[in-house]
Amino acid sequence: MKRQVFVNFTGLLIAFASIGGMLLVVSVLTGFFNPEGIRGLWPLYFVALFLGGYIFSGNIFSELNSPQRSITFLTLPVSNLERLAMAWLLTAIMYSIFALVGIALVILLTHLIVGIPLAAGTFSAIWTWDGLKTVLIYVITQSVFLFGAIYFRKLNFFKTILSIFVIQSVLGLIVTIAVFLIFGTVNFESHLGFQSASLSPGLENFFRETLPDIMEFAFYYLMIPFFLVLTWFGIKERQV
Repeated sequence: MKRQVFVNFTGLLIAFASIGGMLLVVSVLTGFFNPEGIRGLWPLYFVALFLGGYIFSGNIFSELNSPQRSITFLTLPVSNLERLAMAWLLTAIMYSIFALVGIALVILLTHLIVGIPLAAGTFSAIWTWDGLKTVLIYVITQSVFLFGAIYFRKLNFFKTILSIFVIQSVLGLIVTIAVFLIFGTVNFESHLGFQSASLSPGLENFFRETLPDIMEFAFYYLMIPFFLVLTWFGIKERQV
């Protein structure tokens, strides 16, 4: 992990400085013209956190795409599990911590530059359950881009985005067809009618309550292990 940090230190520093600088400029301009509007910039901060983290995750295995650098990476006296743990800890845990600290620093500098006193709840969006839940969602979805970093050879970030879009479209089509077959029929000349009354109470309860609970459980508890296992197999394949 120490080696990975030093290898990418310059790029990481430039990326954090660039994103932080842009957020600071937007925050300061907002504070000058509308001091109360600073509180409304939290969604922008979290969008920057997500986007920066996804790009960082998509390029964490960039060494493997270079024949000269990949030899050094693959011949390190560590296991594939340690390589995976290093990548995940850097892109999911450590990145989230540094990103939150960076956001807090941007807010602090904004208040100092504009001259707005720091209120008690200035940094509350970071430490409230909603803010931490947003970071948790990043940690979960980041595992997809980590897998894309090892699966794709070039343009990892964009290919991962495209793959998500294609898979989501296919799944959406399948779910739509299944809903049409179970709940109703399509009438292109008028409207879609759902005939949920034709279902048994048990089946209706499954689609309305049980299935959403299963999907929520899979998202929060199974998504990270699933994609980490796939990433581990990807590292093992590259090593071979």
